[in-house]
Amino acid sequence: MRYNQMNEYLKENKIYIFVGMTALIFLSAFLISEDIQTAYVISIDVISWGIFSFLFVYHYLRRKKYHTIIEKLLEGLDKKYLLTDIIEFSQTLEDQFYYQIMKECTKAMLDEIAREKIDRLEYKEYIEQWLHEIKNPLATIKLICDNDRSATTTKILLEITRMNNYMDQVLYYARSADVEKDYIIKEIQLSECVKKVLIKNKQLLIENKAKVILDECRDSVLTDEKWLEFIITQIINNSIQYKTDNSMELKIFTQKIDKDIELIIQDNGIGILKSDISRVFEKGYTGKNGRNNSTSTGLGLYLCKKLCNKLGVDIYIESQRGQGTSVILVFQNRKILEMQS
Repeated sequence: MRYNQMNEYLKENKIYIFVGMTALIFLSAFLISEDIQTAYVISIDVISWGIFSFLFVYHYLRRKKYHTIIEKLLEGLDKKYLLTDIIEFSQTLEDQFYYQIMKECTKAMLDEIAREKIDRLEYKEYIEQWLHEIKNPLATIKLICDNDRSATTTKILLEITRMNNYMDQVLYYARSADVEKDYIIKEIQLSECVKKVLIKNKQLLIENKAKVILDECRDSVLTDEKWLEFIITQIINNSIQYKTDNSMELKIFTQKIDKDIELIIQDNGIGILKSDISRVFEKGYTGKNGRNNSTSTGLGLYLCKKLCNKLGVDIYIESQRGQGTSVILVFQNRKILEMQS
């Protein structure tokens, strides 16, 4: 900071030092011209320079102490913008002037942030309301198609499934910032949760001739069922999106590692390049596979990672190009309970 080093302080005040030394030289010359004894002149110079140096050092130490207090207050604050509410006035009018400016700027910033939050909340509420309302006519269309099955209505049902998945993605993205307010942690059976997702997406799986193997998935975990269903849906949709031209196979199973339970969703798709694996959870990142697929948004795995972090679930990916991909969800019940407490 500004007053932590004396050399920086000297550079900043070099004009005052120069003026003081110049004034002392002229005073000495004047006294000598008036036939004042040299010893007296030297004594006056020493005393004058001593007083000047004392005041200079005193001012430096005083300012340094004040600035150190401000730095410590700032370091101890999680919300830095609250500094103006706890800082004390310094002894100078200049500090009070800058304090008032800083306080007015902070108030203006907080007012602007409050307006932006209100606008975002209203937009979020509108999006959520619209998504809920648009699902009603889609549900009606689905019912009509179910009652009049044909090749055409089957295709319509497939597109309805895709639309619902995309709308869920938008809805969960809008809610992801406040997920803590919208989940209920309880013990659920993983097999039941996975089956619900498979039934919901059966049209997509049938259309893509997917062979689903649900094996050893009887474990129970502590999590929010609704959010977990969304996460699994996104993973399965990715497997469908990046399948090969051969028959698609989807294997879902669990395994216990110590006290943790891993839910593994494994496919035989095109796989992920090694250079892309470390970035697949980044928002909007699609990698080489995404560039070859115009429907890829780069939001699915990003949302999965974000929601898993909120739920206390670890998620990671194992994949090799051309050999499929495994997405692993790790449930640590103790960690989840600690987060809840």
